[in-house]
Amino acid sequence: MLLMVPFMTGDEGASIPELCRRFGVSKDELMADLNVLWMCGLPDYTPGRLIDFRVEGDRVFVSMADYFARPLRLTREEALTIFVAGRALITAGAFPRKGPLSMALEKVAGALSEGEVDSASAIASRIDVEMESYSSKWRTIIEKGLKEKRALVIEYYSYSRDEVKEREVDPYTLLWSHGHWYLLAYCHLAEDDRLFRLDRIKSVELGAARVEGDRDGFMVPALVGEYRPGRKAHQVKLRFAGAEGRRLVEEWPAAKVTEHDDGSITVELRTRNLSWLSNYLLRFGDRVKIESPKELRRLVSGKASEMLAMYS
Repeated sequence: MLLMVPFMTGDEGASIPELCRRFGVSKDELMADLNVLWMCGLPDYTPGRLIDFRVEGDRVFVSMADYFARPLRLTREEALTIFVAGRALITAGAFPRKGPLSMALEKVAGALSEGEVDSASAIASRIDVEMESYSSKWRTIIEKGLKEKRALVIEYYSYSRDEVKEREVDPYTLLWSHGHWYLLAYCHLAEDDRLFRLDRIKSVELGAARVEGDRDGFMVPALVGEYRPGRKAHQVKLRFAGAEGRRLVEEWPAAKVTEHDDGSITVELRTRNLSWLSNYLLRFGDRVKIESPKELRRLVSGKASEMLAMYS
């Protein structure tokens, strides 16, 4: 699938019949692969990091895929590194011996000499790999806090504010939703109930305070991540040159979209914090115009200037 991406990322997109011919697949197979492509991207796999595509007539257009815009070319050193790491994970039992990773490593081995493969395999056999789920590490302490009714002190990365803060929280329960574990707790810093994604917790320890009172009366959210902007939210208005801005509408239930005759769209939404949105909009380059607010324009401009300064 990722081999197809470079052929579809240009302004003209790619012809569906030509893609089927080049890669030896039927149209149904191609469309099935494209639907999986929606779930491909870069960590941390938030909406702004996932690939998007659209079909117009017999052509397909891919966006949000700049990282995959050129065919992958591994150096010999990179191929050896991947081979050793993959073999070590298979030897440790993290992946099956006859599975997708093993098949991929066979292809990598094809680019190496026989001596290099033997040497890399010997190195991999001497590596011990200890797999520990990031979430599970914190769940042990959190579950102890729940059982003993004790407060927790956590260092938490707020994606919306792009900052790490220490918080004391009274834990209610653990929730699983949309592929992630969340801690539902009363946050003393916010003075309100909050959801904390476990893979964004940098550290956690048991606090000295005991959680008082009956915790059975809290409301479990019907949808983790459900958003209510509140009165102090910024009113945001964005003009996208193409339809790729629809991804923002799909991920942000409170947003609304207006289509224009020239193919562009206007997206309007409300958010209490602009930091996450400025990071998201950087990926669109000059394909998005920020009509309001001025604070968002300044944020995006400032971050773009910082990035250019780093490259220069």
